[in-house]
Amino acid sequence: MSYLSLIRKVFVIFSLLFAFNAPIFGAPHVSHLFSDHMVLQREMPIRIWGTADAGESIRVTLAAESRNTTASGHGHWSVVLPPMPAGGPFLLEIRGNGALRFKDVMIGEVWVASGQSNMTYALSGATTGPQALLQADDSQLRFFTVPKRIALSNRSDTLAGSWQLCSSETAREFSAVAYFFARDLRRALNIPVGVILTAWPGTAAEEWTPPGPLKSEPILQPIVERWNRSSAADKSFAAKGHGFSLEFDDFELQPAEPGATPTILSNFDQGSSQVSTGGSWSYSWSGAPDTLFTLVTPGRHGKGYAAQISGVLDAASDSRWEVQLHPHAPTDLSTYSGVRFWVRGSGAFVFQSLQPTITDWDNYRTEILYGAPAWKQITIKFNNLKQQGWGVSHNLTLDQMSGFSISAMTALGDPPRPPSGLFFAMVAPLVQYRIRGAIWYQGESNTQRAFQYRTLLPSLIQGWRSAWQEPDFPFLIVQLPNQGNTEEFADSWWAELREAQLVTLKAVPNTGLAVTIDVGEASNLHPPRKEEIGSRLALWALGTTYGQNLEYCGPLYLHSKTENGEVQISFTHVGAGLAVHGDSLNGFTIAGADKKFHRATARIEGDAVVVSSTDVPAPAAVRYGWADSPDCNLFNKDGLPASPFRTDDWPAATVSNR
Repeated sequence: MSYLSLIRKVFVIFSLLFAFNAPIFGAPHVSHLFSDHMVLQREMPIRIWGTADAGESIRVTLAAESRNTTASGHGHWSVVLPPMPAGGPFLLEIRGNGALRFKDVMIGEVWVASGQSNMTYALSGATTGPQALLQADDSQLRFFTVPKRIALSNRSDTLAGSWQLCSSETAREFSAVAYFFARDLRRALNIPVGVILTAWPGTAAEEWTPPGPLKSEPILQPIVERWNRSSAADKSFAAKGHGFSLEFDDFELQPAEPGATPTILSNFDQGSSQVSTGGSWSYSWSGAPDTLFTLVTPGRHGKGYAAQISGVLDAASDSRWEVQLHPHAPTDLSTYSGVRFWVRGSGAFVFQSLQPTITDWDNYRTEILYGAPAWKQITIKFNNLKQQGWGVSHNLTLDQMSGFSISAMTALGDPPRPPSGLFFAMVAPLVQYRIRGAIWYQGESNTQRAFQYRTLLPSLIQGWRSAWQEPDFPFLIVQLPNQGNTEEFADSWWAELREAQLVTLKAVPNTGLAVTIDVGEASNLHPPRKEEIGSRLALWALGTTYGQNLEYCGPLYLHSKTENGEVQISFTHVGAGLAVHGDSLNGFTIAGADKKFHRATARIEGDAVVVSSTDVPAPAAVRYGWADSPDCNLFNKDGLPASPFRTDDWPAATVSNR
């Protein structure tokens, strides 16, 4: 390192140390949840905590309130400030041997938003997202995103993060559901609102659940037993990640015409990431900070360069290397049959094609491919690439290709994640931070085990409440929307998962259910109509938690009675009355004792629905919306849809799935 480089590095370090919001030498440390622009929960005791030198005197001041404490022998300290009404901005100052100062602190409402990909779905992709972003600037609406992480025991802090003021820029990639929920609360309450987003696409509920009930509930024990049977390598990967190193060279486009000469795409021999079509290879370290992309010498032919991706990956890492074929427009590859290249090293990868028509990440891709000690040829045939099936089905548009991506992995490929791993790493660090409640959009990854979810979701809720030491904070659930098979008479895992969410609503106090059976898409696991979902969650919060006089839920099944071959269905939450969206009621099926369901005729009579069929003279059961993606249209006159339900308790299709 040159003398000039050393001076520059020292200057940067000192600049960071003495920045206004950075601690000076010897200052106490606090959770990453504490930053400029944070929102603290109003009307509840406010806990501030952190670490310092053993025996260090700590003084915490917020607005006019101050408290003193002393760090324990292990260096831990905490203070509790009295409840405060909504307001701000305030300065939070923490003084020990040094000082921390956090400015623009607001007191208001704080909610946690959690779940899988439909909770992380970005506002920019929502149907009404572009319009919402034009009006998103609101300094009283703030977000904290918990970085992805897995742990095998409780963590005391999140990875580095900070509170963000809501603006058209910061809201763009934030959760659409959480944004619309918080926005509606802001409008109705006119006080600061903060959302802590802790979510991860593709995750199962058991990953977010504390370990206690997973071990004690017999129906949940197979989850833990599966993990206990995992290999030592899988467990090691979950604990600390694994190293990998992959080299790539000599990318060629293979012509569709037999005997034609391949087109060189890139071989890196000039020490450049440029490709022959005008674009270039790029790599983002934000998703895999402990990795490196570089050009190394020699390349495959003993000279020139090869491209290398190496480092350490854990289950939270997203190591994606992409080539943009052209900087300004899609490229026509219709005269080519595929791509050929060479790879060597320790690790695995997935090759994906990128086309502008696919915006939900369900790109055409290969299965997991593996490196080898010596250079190995890989040929990717375009007609062998497949979508995974969890997004919108698109044709492969070879005449409109934007590029390719290679997602690097360790030699383990895609190993399992541990139960409770996300609770330990992404929930446990939050539990000293007081909140009003939580919103939850998850279940897609548990549909195959929907009956088990009847126990799993209540266990998660009760586990979170216990961890926060708040035995009944509001927990508002998004019931899964319509998606998948439209067949009315088939077994439906999705219908059973929705039922498990409805059962949770009825069994667990102070829970809520945003019914979304009308806003999904049969062919899209990530439907873009997110505003209705966030707004329905907000309605439930406003009508219950905040005590406003409004109807906050669509019709929910109450009971039924049978007379003269007809079944009368009664509901709660009829609001201003029952209504049908369309010419006639759809979505009802009926069965006799033989358990064979038939399409039913249904009509509204007052606050009830009367169901019958000439094929079933002696009804034994009625079901509504009982399909993956049902055609159903019962609402109340307040515009809120009825939840799918069934009157029978016949064994579910997933009852034996564990």
